[in-house]
Amino acid sequence: MTEKISNELYDAVQKLNRHMHRNRHRAVKTNEGIHRGRIRLLHFISKNDGIIQRDLAEMLDMRPSSLTEMITNLEKSSLVKREKDENDGRVMHVFLTDEGKKIIDDFTKVKDELPDTVFNCLTVEEKEKMLEIVNKVNSNLETIDSTEEGLKDNTKLECSQKGRGGHHRKHGRPDKFNHHRENKRIWI
Repeated sequence: MTEKISNELYDAVQKLNRHMHRNRHRAVKTNEGIHRGRIRLLHFISKNDGIIQRDLAEMLDMRPSSLTEMITNLEKSSLVKREKDENDGRVMHVFLTDEGKKIIDDFTKVKDELPDTVFNCLTVEEKEKMLEIVNKVNSNLETIDSTEEGLKDNTKLECSQKGRGGHHRKHGRPDKFNHHRENKRIWI
């Protein structure tokens, strides 16, 4: 019986994740009319306004030629502007335009309002309990991920009684995520 409930819960959480993902994309597309890759790049530029294009390519782990093409398209749409460095004409700084800033502000507003829309069917107490439970399951998954054997040996690890924290709160994320220059990446 417990296995059946676990399977149903797993399927329900996966379905919830798909719905949340779709709703987020719909909300952004409807309100912005701009694809996710551009939003991510604009958001990163907004956090590093005036960044050197070469540094931007490195931080985003992109080929400079691919980034140049994306920035050129954003420039044609009047969302960014490039300016040569005063000391070295080969160096280009990338800035958001006022229109680019408006896109990011609108995106941020939609992104901030979406959670209230998704969870408006729950009471405050239900949201708190759901958060506690989700954190507990996330902690368990982090423990499984950090264990060499993990699920390979059919090792069953029980959910942490604390519900939060655990090994990764102290030591950061597992190594498999750190090779992407995590401290420089931005995820939206």
